Amino acid sequence: MQKGLTPDICYIAGLSSKNRESRKNAIGVQTSVPEIEQKFVEIAVKVLEIDPKKIFIEHSDGRIHAYFYHSRVAKRLANISSRESHIFKKPDQLSAAYLAGIFDAAGHIRSGSLSINPISPQDALMLQNLGIHTRGNTVLNISSLFSMIKGRSIMADMLEKRHSS
Repeated sequence: MQKGLTPDICYIAGLSSKNRESRKNAIGVQTSVPEIEQKFVEIAVKVLEIDPKKIFIEHSDGRIHAYFYHSRVAKRLANISSRESHIFKKPDQLSAAYLAGIFDAAGHIRSGSLSINPISPQDALMLQNLGIHTRGNTVLNISSLFSMIKGRSIMADMLEKRHSS
């Protein structure tokens, strides 16, 4: 286990890896799912100790953009993302949380296929190490991904509820 990593920090790192902010030292998420924005803000305040007054939330065209500026946190999350294939080598709670963040930020289901867009070569290697196979942006073994992120990913849990109803 990496020193100082928690599932919450890994989740935020996964979210932010797919929500690259154009502004220096900004960490954020853009989503149409209010629960993802709420989880992002909750972790930022409780775990990363960000002052709630320093978290910006913008609404536009049915999307929510929540972000804050913090150079130390931005550097730490970027370091986690840049080393993802070295840090997340086995299916444990940290890998599951990071992958849940990636899925919540960039996962899509269309016509029965699941994709994460974009998947970088480094993402593909990490997913392969975790036993999740991809072709391009498409996840080939959806059940493996879902079993790993179940209970950690807001999007996966929403999809499961929709299919069980």
